[in-house]
Amino acid sequence: MLTMLAPKRVGWSSVYLSIRWLKTTVLVLIIMLMLVATLPASAQLNHAERQKITAVMSVINLYLLDQVSSYQLTLGQLESSSVSISSDFEATFDAQAHDIEVCFILQRSGAFNPGNFSFSINGVPQLADNQATLGENCYLLPVNQQLATNTLLFAVNPGTTVRLSRVGIEPAVQTRLGLQRLTRSGWDEQAVRKVLKIFAFGGHASDAQILEWSYMRPRVAITQMLNFNEHNQRLSPMSRGETYTETAHSHGTLRGFFDYIGSSTSNIPIPVEQREYLSIDGYRFDSTFSRMIAMRGLNPFRQRIGFWETNYHLATNLDAGVSRRQMVQYYDEIMQAHEARLPYHEVMGVAAKSAAVAMQYGHRRNQWVQRDGEWVCECNDDFAREIHQLFYGIFGASDPHHEDGTIRETAKMLTDMRVPYIDTFGFDISVSFEQERHHLDDLTILGTTITGSDASAKIDNLMPVSIMHPESLFNLPVTIISDLADDNLNEARRDQIRAAWAALGPNKDFLTFIHIYATSNLFHSPDQFKYLTSFERAFYTANKFNIDNIEAFFSNDYYNGLDGNAGREVDGVLEGDNSNEVFRPLHNVFGGQTSQEASDSAVAFEKNYNRSATPEEWQFRNQLPIECETCDQGLAWQKDWTKIIPPVNGGYSADYVARWLWMHAVGSFDNYTELERAHLLAILGANRLANTTPGEDPEYYWQIGQRYPFFDINFLLCIREDRRENGISNNSLADIMSFQSWNNYCLFNYDGEPNYAEHERQAFELSFSGDELQNSNQDPFPYLRGLMAELAVAPVALTSSDAIQKRRANERVQAAIAFIFATPYVFAEGQ
Repeated sequence: MLTMLAPKRVGWSSVYLSIRWLKTTVLVLIIMLMLVATLPASAQLNHAERQKITAVMSVINLYLLDQVSSYQLTLGQLESSSVSISSDFEATFDAQAHDIEVCFILQRSGAFNPGNFSFSINGVPQLADNQATLGENCYLLPVNQQLATNTLLFAVNPGTTVRLSRVGIEPAVQTRLGLQRLTRSGWDEQAVRKVLKIFAFGGHASDAQILEWSYMRPRVAITQMLNFNEHNQRLSPMSRGETYTETAHSHGTLRGFFDYIGSSTSNIPIPVEQREYLSIDGYRFDSTFSRMIAMRGLNPFRQRIGFWETNYHLATNLDAGVSRRQMVQYYDEIMQAHEARLPYHEVMGVAAKSAAVAMQYGHRRNQWVQRDGEWVCECNDDFAREIHQLFYGIFGASDPHHEDGTIRETAKMLTDMRVPYIDTFGFDISVSFEQERHHLDDLTILGTTITGSDASAKIDNLMPVSIMHPESLFNLPVTIISDLADDNLNEARRDQIRAAWAALGPNKDFLTFIHIYATSNLFHSPDQFKYLTSFERAFYTANKFNIDNIEAFFSNDYYNGLDGNAGREVDGVLEGDNSNEVFRPLHNVFGGQTSQEASDSAVAFEKNYNRSATPEEWQFRNQLPIECETCDQGLAWQKDWTKIIPPVNGGYSADYVARWLWMHAVGSFDNYTELERAHLLAILGANRLANTTPGEDPEYYWQIGQRYPFFDINFLLCIREDRRENGISNNSLADIMSFQSWNNYCLFNYDGEPNYAEHERQAFELSFSGDELQNSNQDPFPYLRGLMAELAVAPVALTSSDAIQKRRANERVQAAIAFIFATPYVFAEGQ
């Protein structure tokens, strides 16, 4: 095996190989000495001793030969080993009874010439569009093209070495619970990012981790991506050089996080005197939850489901008598039940027995008592109705006695569920289930006899009946998927979801259902479409914008005594969109702002645009914090996008950074046209050049007057048009970005004009499509194409040794991602 070396590190190869073979030789000698020590002195060996020699020699061969000659593939199993190949290599497998998919990964350190590698299946070379490339390669092999023994040949030209890994064959069509699921060919980076966007508010996974997941089989990757652990280091790792790392191993419950952020002894950047406002009893209770979602080291999928359960599906409301402590207990009990992988009806049983629900609906006062010689139910039947309708989707459509039968009986079930009042504390965070005023006799609910000595026991016995009720089987799975992932379900797709849910049997595992749906063709279909609520969009953009935990802690807040701020704002987004607050759902027990309400809100679009794309608006300037001198507990902090943007050949071009940011923020290139590219190239590549006039200030730090440090493509066109108006014909990127140019042309309230001159205004107002930009020969499009070619290769100086250039490069990245946030593509997911 030839060892792969990093580019331009050939000088280290002989040293590395010498050390490597020295280690191997020492290991072999140790093994041989151990072998000799265990053998008898006589030369005659018995069968057991010969077996021992064979086993030891196989270990020696593993180290000395270091080269697998071929693979024998088995359906559904990946080759766990990887090999470096510099000559022909084969993999074989037997004929299968169905179409199969053949996949493998090619990797190489350094430049790769596709002509130096070829791949054939049963002697048929895969050429042109089918030619194998670096990364994952998948091929469909129909059953009628398979042989008794099938051969995959990987051929490498002399002098070329590639690494081959994860070779495997799988059925071309795979289903689970009746849903057809993605195979490796459909499970790519875009698919991984789609899952993270919908189910984890985007998460914080690195590019390398996302690529790794895309190389895995979907059913394996999804278990790493989405789980209910308090911490998920793959989904939410610490960034490079992170200061605040405690959340990587603690404070993963909502109560734990409140205690952490509110404590005067915690090592966090929020000033001690300000922390009480974010504590469990503080008036900024909802802001703490927003920070928890953005905090690296925790688990944004856990928070995604917890938010949905407590604000939508099983919603309770701080404005309806529920205390903050009860809400936190409610959230944590539900998520602990999910983490324990309790059947979903038991999770809902936990919710039904909570103090938060008892306070919300008022059945804590329900009692079965004797009045005037008669036993009566002094009961509130609100939750008696909603435990069926909201929890399970059971409306009694086919039961004429639902209201006067099931609901009345359910109200009796909910008797003597007391929430004790504690002096100096208030109402307790748990329900006390008593018998004195409980309806002890059996009840008939949903046509089933429900027994139990108290309300807790009866609820436990009702839940498995409810989960298998026909209306529940019909409505609940559709509610789960339509709320979380798809606003565009037709009846046929709803039926598929219902069938998958029913196939889980009586003990339905919620996480399994999400895993199967998230890796299904149904979710990754062109028909899937999800409008993001203001909450989902705010949490998602915060996770895409923030890099360091100081940004999550501050969430764009200013604190007295600090010189600056950090992070993407969440509270202001929700307030500006009129979506109400977390744990104060807009529709009370019927849940928060809906996807459709968010998509129909002109206010949400206007506020988002002003916040993301209008430099004249204070919101725009406020949303791009880049540094502060003392905000990090007296130390300076500066944002550094190189922590998550990997370099290419040691640097960052505007074209590369634009594409990276688009994929990072949107998740696919489906809508990345020349129009979006043009604006991003301008923002990233148009670097203002300093004043080179001897003896004058180079204007190297801040803007002069109204001159902002970034430009979109129309702004650059405006400078060009103003220069042409003044008789200047040379308008290359260097020309228009010179200090004498950007500081003197396309100025507001200049040239005797109260606003912009007519030719400047026309440049700003010019609207065009990506197709015009790419193909039109009418002015100014040929000029803009040439300008874009210059902008594409312009460096984004994120690693500059000049502190000011580095700062301005990071500012332009901030402005570029803000531009992306202003597009429609962060308001929804789907085609």
